[in-house]
Amino acid sequence: MNLNYKTKDFFFPIFTILKETNKPLKPSEVAQTIIQDLPLDRKSEFWTMVRLKLKNRILQASNYLAEAGIIHTTKKNPYQKKGWFLTEYGKQLKVNEEELIREVKQNIRKKNPQQNFNIITKKTFVPKVISRKKREQTTTFSKNTILYGPPATGKTSKAIEMAIGILGLDKLKNTDAKKALRELQGKQFEMISLHPNYRYEHFLEDIDAKGKIKDGILKKIATKARNEYKNNPEKPANFVLIIDEMHRSEPAEIFGETISLLGADKRLGQDNEIQVALAYSGEIFALPPNLYIIGTINIAEIDYQTDSSFLQHFEMIPVYPRYDHINLAYADFLKELNRKISYYKGSDFMFGHGYFMQNAESLDFLRILNHQVIPTLRFYFEPKELVQEILQTALEEAESTKGKFEVLENERLHLEVIRVSW
Repeated sequence: MNLNYKTKDFFFPIFTILKETNKPLKPSEVAQTIIQDLPLDRKSEFWTMVRLKLKNRILQASNYLAEAGIIHTTKKNPYQKKGWFLTEYGKQLKVNEEELIREVKQNIRKKNPQQNFNIITKKTFVPKVISRKKREQTTTFSKNTILYGPPATGKTSKAIEMAIGILGLDKLKNTDAKKALRELQGKQFEMISLHPNYRYEHFLEDIDAKGKIKDGILKKIATKARNEYKNNPEKPANFVLIIDEMHRSEPAEIFGETISLLGADKRLGQDNEIQVALAYSGEIFALPPNLYIIGTINIAEIDYQTDSSFLQHFEMIPVYPRYDHINLAYADFLKELNRKISYYKGSDFMFGHGYFMQNAESLDFLRILNHQVIPTLRFYFEPKELVQEILQTALEEAESTKGKFEVLENERLHLEVIRVSW
């Protein structure tokens, strides 16, 4: 959907929300408010795809509003997301919505006379979603894939499954396939986990004190894949690089100049092949078509404004909590808890099924609630009473926990779940 809408449609959702609050809002919070009015089934896959696209439009809208002098952004510290307030000028205009719209339009037209607004609004946005069943039946793999979703939903396991399929090991039994994959590590397969100190120099290349070039993980596996492709151009063996926990670092900076090489048609030997000179060695570098890159991201922890241009090079596949797993304990409670979290915060902040992947007899349910679930909820929500309400309601509405647990404030004024009956 790529239609031109009126300027009023573009900014109306933000005007409406700014009138209702004096607090700075993150784009994801504005998006959540808007999509609540969408006539969509409340499924997590729908919700996240809507939010990702709508959030980007809201960021664009806020930039135009700031440029017109209607709002100003605020960012108190490096760890805080941008929010925005109405300026004094905007407050004067907000009493008359038509005047506000007209003033914004005039200001923006003066500064951007050729600007056409490609807009998706709450009245018109309908995402295209591929069902899980259809997606799992797909046998082809994208050259670049990112698996995204909340923590503990099995993104890393899914990435390994994909690697097994790409490398042709999927006909083996599960344990044999994983063993074969481990044996290919350092040859056709590599896996890394990003962290805040991971840099371009680790990923592509570095230069030591003696002036010697040291190859990074991407350059090493790309070189092996390229040699294979040159020797067997008709049917080369595949190579896979898994990049886990991409949200913990700055992937766009780590990839550096090689971002422009990621597209399937930009690979070595393809119609739109691109080669670049690497920063330290000056070596001419290209990505071969038999190299597959799979990443994982906790979607709630990325800055979409910063990373959107990087993410567009990847096929994005959602991985969300599953409640039908054979080894999942307290599935009904997890479902109720996530339903509450989705309502207040959005589906990106749900708890994954990995927290409860044991049978009910061996699972230390109270320990998980008190030392993992409650601290995380306290990080998401204020005040403390809201956390207590969310958790207690979920416990009461799930058949497996109904009447058995109570959320109390202990002597240290911390929330704690206790068992009241068996």
